[in-house]
Amino acid sequence: MGLAACGYEAATEVAAPATTATAAATTPAAEPTATAIASKTDKELCEEANKAADSFKKAILVLAQSGASEIAPADAKAMLEDFAAQLTTASEGADSEVATAIKAQAAASEKAAQAKDPASALDSAETTNASKQINAGCKKAGVTTNF
Repeated sequence: MGLAACGYEAATEVAAPATTATAAATTPAAEPTATAIASKTDKELCEEANKAADSFKKAILVLAQSGASEIAPADAKAMLEDFAAQLTTASEGADSEVATAIKAQAAASEKAAQAKDPASALDSAETTNASKQINAGCKKAGVTTNF
């Protein structure tokens, strides 16, 4: 999911002090129990992935409202690492096609976070493919997503 794919194209040119993004991007995700992991449906997976995407988008909005001209690499890294962690937690223990797509999105986000320019690295074929698979799988499960 590229930053532009979130519907926030202008936000890709905005940055803020590292403390702003770090605070916005480090909302801890609740740890699922073994029972919750075993019983997740695709609908539940999609809803959890959607929550992670919403959190990511909110972090982008915080940065966009700061007035800086672009997202600092450290801020993008923090946001992407948090996003990847939330997606990993959401898909933990599941093995459906939706879960596989969510795991692929998490891996692509983590990979982008480690790049010199994380925001640009997120705009990749790997991310685009995972996003399409999540959206298609979640649509079948009755959940509208916008990855």
